[in-house]
Amino acid sequence: MQKITEILIQKISANFDIIENWFDKNFKEHPPLFYNSVDLRHSGFKIAPVDTNCFPAGFNNLSKISKEKAKLIADEFLNQYFGSAKKILIVPENHTRNLRYLENVRNLQEILSAKREVVIGSLLEEIKEITKIDLENGHFIEIHPLVKKEDSLTTAGFSPDIIVSNNDFTDGIPAILEDLKLPIIPSQKLGWHNRTKSQHFTIYNKLAEELAGLIDIDPWLISSMHRSCAQVNFKEQIGTAELANYVEELILELRKKYQEYGIEEEPYCYMKADNGTYGMAVLPVFSGADVLEINKKERNKMATLKGSVQSTSILIQEGIKTVDKIHDKISEPMIYMIGGKVVGNLFRSNENRDEKISLNTMGASFFDLENLSDEQIKLGSEKNKVTAVYSVIARLAALASSIENSNISL
Repeated sequence: MQKITEILIQKISANFDIIENWFDKNFKEHPPLFYNSVDLRHSGFKIAPVDTNCFPAGFNNLSKISKEKAKLIADEFLNQYFGSAKKILIVPENHTRNLRYLENVRNLQEILSAKREVVIGSLLEEIKEITKIDLENGHFIEIHPLVKKEDSLTTAGFSPDIIVSNNDFTDGIPAILEDLKLPIIPSQKLGWHNRTKSQHFTIYNKLAEELAGLIDIDPWLISSMHRSCAQVNFKEQIGTAELANYVEELILELRKKYQEYGIEEEPYCYMKADNGTYGMAVLPVFSGADVLEINKKERNKMATLKGSVQSTSILIQEGIKTVDKIHDKISEPMIYMIGGKVVGNLFRSNENRDEKISLNTMGASFFDLENLSDEQIKLGSEKNKVTAVYSVIARLAALASSIENSNISL
């Protein structure tokens, strides 16, 4: 079949105004989140998101050009939705030793500080006073203790107008953030204690169908099939037979789709925690038998999320290989967005992994396309054309998260 990049470049170019008007209409009905990052997979015959983050880390990987763009778009977003906000509190994850993550927080502070006063707070009870943490390259951040006072938070006299969360609340909403009159963006209801990937991708697939109808393509070319299975206990092997059946059903459906397009490969799936992050609890499977044969180490991996939270609901998602390469290394795009607009085209590379499995593991390296020449990348077409395609699909995923935000309740 024709390369998916060629198909989508032609369709997007021919229908540019229709696509932009469609996004404008939908984002007016469902305002964008403050930020997202969208992990895409480009297999050569399809391009689709495989994960959409509502509390993204990784701003430390943005180039100088991308950070300047992020400052402008963040300012536009805050002026539009929170025009009176002059003081911002960032609430990060409870990491004090992960210097890469803290560099991400420092960059986020820099992006937001262009026209506003920004302070970083900590949910850790042991932080009793302003704490300086030295980072690499001579950088540092200051973390402030949080103190609940009436309906606000103060840190050494700092009273924010708005809270930006860089914490995904996997283990629930901290008491200090409950019952606040301050706006928290993105909403804490989008934390992994409450949100599911299956719900997100169900919404995304409906949007993909609508957009595909406007530009006359098969929605499968920009989406992934999935199933979800609840009440699974990997450690005690409860619910795994049902999970195996779901995997077999999905692979059979994918095999028919492959035959339709003349794709001479065997389809596969990912099993993922339906409410997980950080690449934890992710496992590729090529048949239902694989589910029943996973070893103890893999069962333990699938059973536990960040913060030792137990995983009981599983997303079975169509596996999509990646053909993108940076410096001849297997890579995958990570699109960073603020207010539903792209601010950075990052790539994750991992020479220790193959094109079919997750690259989100130890040993991964990250690149911003702004820092790369055409000779250093292999994306299937010219850089500006491919990023235009990735932008449309990432915005579609961001819109899906906006609709999630409208629909989801605590």
